[in-house]
Amino acid sequence: MPETIHLWGEALCLDYANTVDWSPDDEHLHPEQTDVLRTPDTLGRWGQRLDLLSDATLASADELCHARVLRDAVHCLFSSISRDKAPSKKDLEVLMSNYTQAVKHASLLAGENFYMLDWLAHDPRRIRYAVATDAVALLADPRRLARVSRCPGRGCGWLFLNTSGRRRWCSMTTCGSRDKMRRLHQRRTQHTD
Repeated sequence: MPETIHLWGEALCLDYANTVDWSPDDEHLHPEQTDVLRTPDTLGRWGQRLDLLSDATLASADELCHARVLRDAVHCLFSSISRDKAPSKKDLEVLMSNYTQAVKHASLLAGENFYMLDWLAHDPRRIRYAVATDAVALLADPRRLARVSRCPGRGCGWLFLNTSGRRRWCSMTTCGSRDKMRRLHQRRTQHTD
């Protein structure tokens, strides 16, 4: 659910990509069970949880479709980068198209020592715009981009920034723990043979 999904990506665009589980081939894994962005309502609730929307504004079916296309492109793009592969031209074009729309519909908001793009707080497109802007910023930061990792956990595929340089899993409490238990079981099985 949008209110309970873990936010382990360490970047908005990676948390957005992690709103569904991924197969090793970058396909949705059990979307009927793992996809948080199944309905216009859940998209709005996710946006509200991350303070992107002022309320759980109901997106249109068309906006949900655009949001999911962006999510898939962002995942595939950063998944490729995490595997030292060039992202596909198609995924880069989807991101660039969303980023162009974001800039076109934005206003500049003054922060304390900076300016940032901002959009109407009740516009569901604000989710896509913020994600696209965050993804472009991550692509432009070589230090952070080099730390994008893909969780090797079975049936996970989530993306995260490996800020420590030692992190292997999206979370040690889930995927890391499962792998640890699987290896322990294998060792025990081998010793009994």
